[in-house]
Amino acid sequence: MGHWSKYWTFTKKAFLRSSVYRFEVWSRTGSNIIFLLMWGSIWTALYAGRDEAGGVTFTAMLTYIVVSRFLDGVNEAGTPLWEIQEKVRTGDISLELMRPFDVPLRYLFADFGSVAFYMMTALLPLYIILFFFLDLALPSDWVTWVCFIISAFMGFLIRYCVEMTFGLLTFFLVETGGIEDVFYFAMSLLSGSVIPLWFFPSWLETIAVYLPFQAIFFMPISIFIGETTGSQVLATLGLQFFWLVVCYLILRIVWNRASHKVVVQGG
Repeated sequence: MGHWSKYWTFTKKAFLRSSVYRFEVWSRTGSNIIFLLMWGSIWTALYAGRDEAGGVTFTAMLTYIVVSRFLDGVNEAGTPLWEIQEKVRTGDISLELMRPFDVPLRYLFADFGSVAFYMMTALLPLYIILFFFLDLALPSDWVTWVCFIISAFMGFLIRYCVEMTFGLLTFFLVETGGIEDVFYFAMSLLSGSVIPLWFFPSWLETIAVYLPFQAIFFMPISIFIGETTGSQVLATLGLQFFWLVVCYLILRIVWNRASHKVVVQGG
């Protein structure tokens, strides 16, 4: 228990640190509203009065967008990629290496604190109101809710592992600007954060299926809106767990190599 208590300290500190920046709460809330209006309008226009498209009802699609924006808000509350990269470039990461804790775990538990604060202040109040006033496809039983929460949590951990691994590439490349743009575009598209995989052309869907990105958004939301049901839910959770293990192992390998190769730009 003592081993983990030091990491929970980072969670508490991140929660308190986030509470200092009150304007950030309003800016995140405003950003969520803007993106909801934008994507809601886009999909409303694409459906153009039709009840369904590609076998997916407009209500299910609207719910998909709302839940997607919620999960995106959760993921964005974590440690920004640039912060990790900046610590590597400036050499501040060397200070982290000298401290008696595991750096990837330290950032993960700090993310828990930031996410908890912004969920309580910027996300849950807004989305509770949306679910109350909008005609959305909510799960009808508690089992689906539990499976969705487990799936969303694994998606969060997978996103963390993938993004942290990419951030650690700065140890070897120092400057990753162009690659970073491609990385974020690929993750946004192939995760299904704005366009569900059902609407992908077959060749792109095939690529997405063999990558871990779909486990971040598409899989949890499919469970939530009832597109994934019965035994498929267990298969989905199993696949997510597989990707979580794979991404975590890759993160540990990259971190073990990176921690022995601290490159300080200009030094």
